[in-house]
Amino acid sequence: MQQYFYHDILKVGDIIPLDKEILYHLKKVLRKDENYIFRLVDKNEDVFYCKLIDDNANILEKLNENNELDVDITVILSLIKNDKFELCIQKLTELGVNKIIPFNANRSIIKIKKDNKISRYQKIIKEASEQSHRNRIPIIENDVDLKDIKNYMSDLNIIAYEKEDSSHTKINYSNYKSITIMIGPEGGFELNEIKLLNELGFINISLGKRILRAETAAIFLTSLIIGEYQ
Repeated sequence: MQQYFYHDILKVGDIIPLDKEILYHLKKVLRKDENYIFRLVDKNEDVFYCKLIDDNANILEKLNENNELDVDITVILSLIKNDKFELCIQKLTELGVNKIIPFNANRSIIKIKKDNKISRYQKIIKEASEQSHRNRIPIIENDVDLKDIKNYMSDLNIIAYEKEDSSHTKINYSNYKSITIMIGPEGGFELNEIKLLNELGFINISLGKRILRAETAAIFLTSLIIGEYQ
């Protein structure tokens, strides 16, 4: 069932005008007719069944539904090739992360500010949140540098590092309410970056014997963590 996010508070019995973007998608893209039933999530993260009436939504029923994780996950994702970065933020959104922080690593090869990509990333995340029936849209911020990383730390802070011997399986992730994951760029982190991150309190972990691409590592590690909370 199609879902959209609404900018205000909803209640059963309301008949509310739909945003032009929602109407265009319903009528022009999906070609839905009158009385089509869909989902709206309001700004309080409450979910409702709605019926399409002209250009309005008739709010039919409030659902007791929370599809968010029991752990607050932040992914600091080094800037990688654009198609891979977009794939990664889409899948991380579907998996349930709450915040994605693009990181200017020493070996990053794209720059958000130069190409003004942030609005496109926000659109990808919004659509992935609708598709996966989330109660909220994750935050994606402008790209940050190493000096900013301290602002995004959690109860547990980990780096996927290919030169580390200690395994992810030694960490009991379910002991933590918030976790920050840091993923390197193509070519990995430079040694001075790892040293500075370790000084901040990040722990290096290995994801196994094989070298994973950045987007694979981000999705794999996030999935492993989420698995302990299901």
